[in-house]
Amino acid sequence: MDSVIAEKIERVRRNREHGAAWLSREAIDIMRLAAERCDAAAVLDFQDKLAWIAREVVKTRPSMASITNLVSRFLYEVVHRAERERDLDSLRRFAISRADELIDGSFKAARRAAERGAALIRDGDRLITCSFSSTVCQTFTMAKERRRQIEVIALHSASCGEATAQELEAEGISVQVIPDGAVGDYIAGASKALVGADSILWDGSLINGTPTYELAAAAKSAAIPLYSVCEMAKFDVRSYLGEGPELEEGFDLIPTDMVTAIVTEEGMIKPGDVVKSMKRMAKYVEFLRSRL
Repeated sequence: MDSVIAEKIERVRRNREHGAAWLSREAIDIMRLAAERCDAAAVLDFQDKLAWIAREVVKTRPSMASITNLVSRFLYEVVHRAERERDLDSLRRFAISRADELIDGSFKAARRAAERGAALIRDGDRLITCSFSSTVCQTFTMAKERRRQIEVIALHSASCGEATAQELEAEGISVQVIPDGAVGDYIAGASKALVGADSILWDGSLINGTPTYELAAAAKSAAIPLYSVCEMAKFDVRSYLGEGPELEEGFDLIPTDMVTAIVTEEGMIKPGDVVKSMKRMAKYVEFLRSRL
């Protein structure tokens, strides 16, 4: 494997500073770089080499569905383009361009999800969150831009709370970071819990960084709604296809009955309706499986 690409793949594997959205864009950037640097002499060889890189990329972070989904879609579209584009240079240009479009689309989807999340926030809301989600931070910032006076409580979450506070305080939003174990003392004063997601499973349950389960359990006990704000690229089609979730260390599985709704770029989706969206996404992941 190209040493530059190998190092970028390893950085995604080791990265614990960024969330799934950022890492999935890095994954597509790796595929873009692979298309640029691929030394294939023919179209079929080009496809095979990209498929091999795709396999290595999706293995890096098994808890993050968006990496598998975006890389699967990229490979699917490149290979199907190759059925009518037999010129290697033209196919390479298409692959590079498509990677750029997928990255841009990811940013836009996250922004639309954040806009919809911000619409749920009312003036005077006291919001509680945990782990780190750039989309949730964007949601809070957009709520402030809509002149909502809000306060945010962030669980420490292995220093993710400090990262959340730093980002929000730079936007003039009041943030209090609390120890994870103190969530029971603060939950009653919150009006809503908002978290991101690393993966949304077929039944509407979700995987997110620890201590999301603890926060979700406290919110349910206090009858506080818990929303996950994320783009639909995080819907884990693998679970729809019968593959069980793989939890990395430091991640929690939050059951369906603790999730009020998932807020996406296409609107609010109830946990029981997630599977409907996955059906139309399945072809990309099924295709990647057939190539591995």
